[in-house]
Amino acid sequence: MRFLFSKSKNKTEDATVSEQSNEDIFCEVYAVSETGPVRDHNEDAIAFSFPENNKQNLVAVVADGMGGHNAGEVASKMACDLLLDYCLTNWKQHTPEKLLENAFIEAHQMIVAAGESNTEQRGMGTTATSVIIQEELCYIGHIGDSRAYLLRNGSLTQLSTDHTLVNQMFESGEITEKQRDHHPMKNVLLQALGTTPTIQPQISADGWPLSEGDRLFLCSDGVYDVLSEEDIKDLLLMKQPEFVLECLSLTATSRDVSDNFTALLIDISSGVQSTPSVTKEQNII
Repeated sequence: MRFLFSKSKNKTEDATVSEQSNEDIFCEVYAVSETGPVRDHNEDAIAFSFPENNKQNLVAVVADGMGGHNAGEVASKMACDLLLDYCLTNWKQHTPEKLLENAFIEAHQMIVAAGESNTEQRGMGTTATSVIIQEELCYIGHIGDSRAYLLRNGSLTQLSTDHTLVNQMFESGEITEKQRDHHPMKNVLLQALGTTPTIQPQISADGWPLSEGDRLFLCSDGVYDVLSEEDIKDLLLMKQPEFVLECLSLTATSRDVSDNFTALLIDISSGVQSTPSVTKEQNII
């Protein structure tokens, strides 16, 4: 399966939606998700929406599922649906960090319950990397080894921390960065939604201020397994976001990526924007 999506270009416009002028920053979202040349089905998932129908606000999630009998794709879709729905339903009731914390805990509990009620899905789990953008600040909610990056002024920063055994070894000084990146156990997870009784997701207490020209990049491990951080930075420096994802797809495929690969690109722009006319359901992949 191959999917390339641009939220900034809708096929139809809703004539009943009024235009709103806004000189503040706003978000344009682009995404790609592919099975890859080796796997026979895609266990990655993406979801995003603009709360209050305002492109200054954004909730976005990338998830990478695991488990037998296609249970991985069940878990990743559940994570995306549950995280997105909780944040949208409670958008005005909580701060962004509390939204993410509650959403991750609820999603974890429901994925665990779903696995326990179905023997074919028992033990299923998923990574989840989510961002909330509100009032020109970006907040991260994260568990597992999918990643969130920020490109600013030509510099790429990883915002998320990999919840893996190998990254724990690296942070404790047992192995070098090079050993970490090429370790045979680099995909062994310490945390994921649905796989342990309790979780401790990474939740940003304070948001990262965003500026025009920033790019946020969420991806599953299939992307960075075959693209170095320098490769990712070079791609994100390309001007056209659709071309960024097209080149990413071609590069990953040409390097015989062994996993599904998924990426979500958020462009931070400023100027006059129109209210998005696409519904939440159309934004869920």
